[in-house]
Amino acid sequence: MASKKVQKSLFARESSGLVREINWLTAMFISMGFIAFYVLPISYLSGLFISPNGLIVIGALLSWIVLLPHAYLWTKISETYQRTAADYVFASRVLHPAIGVGVGLVFGISQMIFDAAIVYDGVGQLQTGFSALAVNFGQPYMGIASFLTNPMIILLIGAITFSIVIAINIFLPRFTNQIMGAITIIALITFITTGVLMHFVSPYAITRAGYDYSSIISSASKANPLFSNPALATIGLMVFTASFLPFVNGATSVAGEVKGGSKAFRMGVLMALVAAGILITFFIASSVSSLPSSFYIGSGVLGYSNLLNPVFDVVVSNPNLPLDLFLVIGSYFWYLAIMFAVALFVSRYFMAVAFDKALPTIVSYVSEKYHSPVVAHLIDEIITISSLVIITVTPLSSAFFYGMDTADAMALLFGFIIVILASIVSISLKRGFQFNGNKYFMLAVSIVDLIVMSIYAYYWFGNSTIYLGINMNAETWAIIASPFIAGIIIYFMMRAYRLKKEGIDINYTFKEIPPE
Repeated sequence: MASKKVQKSLFARESSGLVREINWLTAMFISMGFIAFYVLPISYLSGLFISPNGLIVIGALLSWIVLLPHAYLWTKISETYQRTAADYVFASRVLHPAIGVGVGLVFGISQMIFDAAIVYDGVGQLQTGFSALAVNFGQPYMGIASFLTNPMIILLIGAITFSIVIAINIFLPRFTNQIMGAITIIALITFITTGVLMHFVSPYAITRAGYDYSSIISSASKANPLFSNPALATIGLMVFTASFLPFVNGATSVAGEVKGGSKAFRMGVLMALVAAGILITFFIASSVSSLPSSFYIGSGVLGYSNLLNPVFDVVVSNPNLPLDLFLVIGSYFWYLAIMFAVALFVSRYFMAVAFDKALPTIVSYVSEKYHSPVVAHLIDEIITISSLVIITVTPLSSAFFYGMDTADAMALLFGFIIVILASIVSISLKRGFQFNGNKYFMLAVSIVDLIVMSIYAYYWFGNSTIYLGINMNAETWAIIASPFIAGIIIYFMMRAYRLKKEGIDINYTFKEIPPE
């Protein structure tokens, strides 16, 4: 009897209390937002001068095709373990609990750092858009563009925007799905429209914007290819997508709240990558159909960041004020869609770790009135806004960006790869909780995914000054590994604390699936 009482007290609560109204379409929108594919063309086009001899459209196409096993694995994790932060739950039950807690904190912390960048870059996107409007229409758009370069204004707009996102998630969770859906639809319409119009961008428009088109084209010859072999150069281009496309676990983070069973997760995880991948391939193909690759390569060599932003190119090519305003303001919705997805994601990982009592129980608190994880969202708010302050108005900006550039590396090395290893361990050693379906097929999928992630990691860390903007040294590795190491330390500290103060061993919580 005493044993049963201890067992019942292990979990923070019998039910998470979250709103459980996420259907397959919303799950898909969350996944597409978390993949952050809307901003991927800017990154991809900016990277062309590194791999000028790569196959541009083929690289865009392959960048998501090679990740289909990755998306399928996370689909199966979501289907099999329909719990908050399902991949964390899976890894912590298959591997040692301390490793699982490390993975949970890596996903949460790395994405708060990433979200701060998205908030910052979102204001930068508006500034770029209004700069293009100024080319076509002069004032007042030139004044607005100049206004948006002020660091305090960037901080103010970013902080207000993100605070609204968090407030909606806390106080209006029943309407969050509809709001996110509306934002996503606007973002998708703007993205597709911009992609179509990229096909019609003309050299004349670039010249009219004040750039020497012929000089840009000729500067392409000054690019120093990272790889001479076209195949390796194409992979080099694909690596620029690795900061975005592997992040298929948006829907996985809210797996306990998704209705519709396995179909919802196939659509929410696997099809989200397919849809995003098709749209990216279309966008890149359209971009190089009107302007030669040498234009983007030369712009990269000369540091013309505006020209590497498709919204700028499209707006200066189409002096139509209603259309241009829609494209400029609508492109900000690309960043809003990402903010909503990441805010959901971060809160669920902190909540899940606290749910297992490896963080203070209050972090797992779900408001009975609003049915949202209030404390977890507030942690996200505080850390993300603090990061934004550092980026915009302090001398520590460059040092923070040094750490921020490693955020994706944290998630790749100490998040995704560890979960993949957990899958291999689970299947090959029949350890822990098992997947539904053919085990040998899932083992093959996991091994292929591990190979792809390892190749990306090899490129990232082998050419870190190019892909991460940093030199790999002891300090860098310490930054990358810090959330994972912190998670391990926190697990053992919380285990000792709970055992001493509450008389329970939290190790037992990791021997079963938490009730929700």
